[in-house]
Amino acid sequence: MFLEMTLAGNTVFQYLLVLIVLALTYVGIRVVYFLVSKVIVALTKKTKTQLDDLLVDALRGPIVLAVILVGINYAKDILVLSEKISLFYSTAYMVLWIFNISWFFVRLVDSILANYIHPLTKHSKSRIDDTLYPVLKFILNFAIYSIAVVVALQNLGIQITGLMAGLGLGGLAFALAAQDILGNTFAGGAILLDRPFKVGDRLKVEGYDGFVKKISLRSTTLETFAKTQIIMPNSRIANNVVENISRENRRREKVVLGVEYGTSTKKLKLAKELLKKIVLKNDKTDDDSLIHFDSFGDSSLNIQLIYYIKDLNQILATKDEINFAIKDAFEKAKIEFAFPSQTIYVKK
Repeated sequence: MFLEMTLAGNTVFQYLLVLIVLALTYVGIRVVYFLVSKVIVALTKKTKTQLDDLLVDALRGPIVLAVILVGINYAKDILVLSEKISLFYSTAYMVLWIFNISWFFVRLVDSILANYIHPLTKHSKSRIDDTLYPVLKFILNFAIYSIAVVVALQNLGIQITGLMAGLGLGGLAFALAAQDILGNTFAGGAILLDRPFKVGDRLKVEGYDGFVKKISLRSTTLETFAKTQIIMPNSRIANNVVENISRENRRREKVVLGVEYGTSTKKLKLAKELLKKIVLKNDKTDDDSLIHFDSFGDSSLNIQLIYYIKDLNQILATKDEINFAIKDAFEKAKIEFAFPSQTIYVKK
């Protein structure tokens, strides 16, 4: 008599059957998870390819959800439900299956990227690959879930073309509002593909001088010599002249030396010879220096020296060596440096 009692259109016996089915579903989840995690994994480890291991790993979560959905569906068939509840259940059941399948593909794609693509970026000399990897992962995941949403909407009877047409004006308004975001994103994509610079390069752009610390789709982060960070939108970088200091193969240095007007022509020529020898002797500079008697200054005879530092890690040290060598050589040759002075004539 108790089992035949009715509650909400179903007997107590039907509810007991539902509980039994749910209990069996729980047992089925444990069994399936054990088979996948222990038995099947042990079998795939014996194969030479790693792809089957990734496939099994991607199945772990989705297959549990699949067992849950199957068990709930059997439990639902035992009960007598109203038309509205049945319709809601059917819709939710279909959406969850679509989500579960897309979840499996996302897990599989992430595993393939992590095991096949990501190791390549670690061995690559270019740091830009580390930036492209998360972007590629996001695009693929977004594409899979987008397809899932479209399939779900179509199964719900919603026409995608009509929906897109209805969102046309709203999409236009959104595009105008998001113009800066889209501009920065496209500029970021161009930077990642064109590679005018990479993480670690030293750049000069819009008066800022610093090292690239991060490149994202929206912005590029520079770290200045003062250890402050400049976050610059990619559209501003794309629309400006960027000087990549890190791509120079040598550093050009220009020095103007002013000697006294009383210096003889012989000593001026000797000064040029001394400067030539100093540059040739230094192993951190190239030999193609340029030395000229440049001009007659207000209070000095000016000799211009242009030389090139080839060791870019020793720029300051090289300038220090060259400057000390010049001063020492000029002192030994008694070539006096000039300083600003005036001659005043007094009329008696």
